[in-house]
Amino acid sequence: MKVCVCPACGTLHEAASALVLNGLNEEATYQRTHCRFCERPSSSFRPRPDEPDLAPGELGYPIAVVPWMTTGG
Repeated sequence: MKVCVCPACGTLHEAASALVLNGLNEEATYQRTHCRFCERPSSSFRPRPDEPDLAPGELGYPIAVVPWMTTGG
């Protein structure tokens, strides 16, 4: 998975496609479309090309749905 950063607070997130939202309630959806720390919308997140891609299923950062991601990511 790609790593992205919240430009407001600098928190790193794993970028995910909107498929992770399937079946989630409103609160869980909000958590995945906003920064976990400052609540900025994930649409403002930016990719971190200097960070290595995370392996599928590897967790290390909060997951966030980022609009620039493709469904293949």
